[in-house]
Amino acid sequence: AAVDALKHARYFDPCVVNSLSPNAADITVLRCFPFINEEAITSLQGELPAYLAAAHGCKNLNDAEKVQWWQNNENDLPHWSSALRKVLLVQPSSAAAERVFSLLQNAFSHQQEAALADYLQAGVMLQYNHRKQS
Repeated sequence: AAVDALKHARYFDPCVVNSLSPNAADITVLRCFPFINEEAITSLQGELPAYLAAAHGCKNLNDAEKVQWWQNNENDLPHWSSALRKVLLVQPSSAAAERVFSLLQNAFSHQQEAALADYLQAGVMLQYNHRKQS
């Protein structure tokens, strides 16, 4: 799901969007972001022709120039700009999985490797709840 989200985030790159040639149906994949609901999808679909027109000819912009491009087009593309701000906050990370493995490693010694799965699950839940309360 995280890989799909990153793939779909390319729709927000004005230098890439025209090469992807999205249509209104393609924009529905942005539902992979939990903050983009049906109303937002409809708004993005409505602004799509204006976005593609504004992005036409956009090539080889560096990150700072892309930020400037979005600032320049914010008033013409308010729904795309709003969604972009939220999408940019999404950072792929393995931190949650690493925390689980850390909890397991700290909670159980090598002698406990053969413990039953439900014992492990209960131990992890206790560790997690204890850390959450601290």
